[in-house]
Amino acid sequence: MKELSIKVAKAPRSKIRELMDLAAGKKDIISLGIGQPDFSTPDPAIEGNIKALRDNITCYAPTRGIPELLQQIETKLKRSNNIQSDWTENIIISNGGSQALALTFATLFNPGDELILSSPNFISYFYISLFFGVKVIEIKRNDDFSTNIESLERAITEKTKAILINSPNNPTGHVMNSEELNRIIELVKKNDLYLISDEVYENYLYDGIKHTSPASFDGMLDRTVTINAMSKLYSATGFRLGYVVAKKEIIDLMEKYHQYTAAGTNHAAQYGFLEALKMDQHFFDNILESFDKRRLFVYKRLKELNFDVVKPKGAFYIMPSVSNFNINGSEFAEKAMREKGVAIVPGNIFGSFTEDRIRISYATEFSLLVEAFDRIEKLVLSL
Repeated sequence: MKELSIKVAKAPRSKIRELMDLAAGKKDIISLGIGQPDFSTPDPAIEGNIKALRDNITCYAPTRGIPELLQQIETKLKRSNNIQSDWTENIIISNGGSQALALTFATLFNPGDELILSSPNFISYFYISLFFGVKVIEIKRNDDFSTNIESLERAITEKTKAILINSPNNPTGHVMNSEELNRIIELVKKNDLYLISDEVYENYLYDGIKHTSPASFDGMLDRTVTINAMSKLYSATGFRLGYVVAKKEIIDLMEKYHQYTAAGTNHAAQYGFLEALKMDQHFFDNILESFDKRRLFVYKRLKELNFDVVKPKGAFYIMPSVSNFNINGSEFAEKAMREKGVAIVPGNIFGSFTEDRIRISYATEFSLLVEAFDRIEKLVLSL
């Protein structure tokens, strides 16, 4: 028979999903692999969804999203991100942050275009690029996981279309400071590029750090594609709702692509997202405090066990090196799973420079983190 898609075939099955499948239904497995908050979805989001279903809102939604939700996102962007958008032109609802990325790649790039990103970085960027014929240029991060601006600048060519940033970052937990962000924005303007800004972890910030959206800078709304989602702030990964903010020409193209692929997003769930956005955001204060407690505990335990590790400033991931144990990240993750029942993601799936690293998600119950690190300690002592 004739050959199937080469592009899709080149993408491996997600190691993170494999971990989820292995851990599912096994009481003895503690998962430190999945990037999913462990608190309950707030009641307003649930009730908004239920009410919409009871009102028989089960038909196709408007392709860009229901007007009430788009208006509420516009209000949120002005209040929280200082982004001056127009809901009728600059926003589209997507099927989670993942489809927001697919919409972005579908509308920005042509085959052969180049995308620059700091590595390690979120796994999906690499394979969505593959699907759309985009060449990814990886820039190795500095030792503290910050952007190597000089290397980034040297990597820009006439084929470069965009720079992608994800801050707070999955998998490293790095958060860009103002100097880092300003220098990247300068390069974007100087070289007539687009900036893709993935901000799904914008609320997971520690030590008093505040989030800054690049689209809030003068002249950057037209150059920036801002990606966000409902999933992390509201612990609603299964709602599969995200959104994109960009200039009108980009959103118009996204609407066209959206029409012929997904044909819209879950209609009733959008009312759940709408009610969530209306909530007093202080509901998240205690949740963030609990994540900070876990962050500090995990960092402390890793240091005690002689891992080479950088303290994360945001998100809920930490990415230590296992090089002190004369083992690579894949071997360590396999041993942790097979011998100790702890699911950890090997670092090499996040780019070209992380063979010696693992990614740990601390978005799990504190008592389970304690138990997981007791098991990891036993593993380390056996190496």
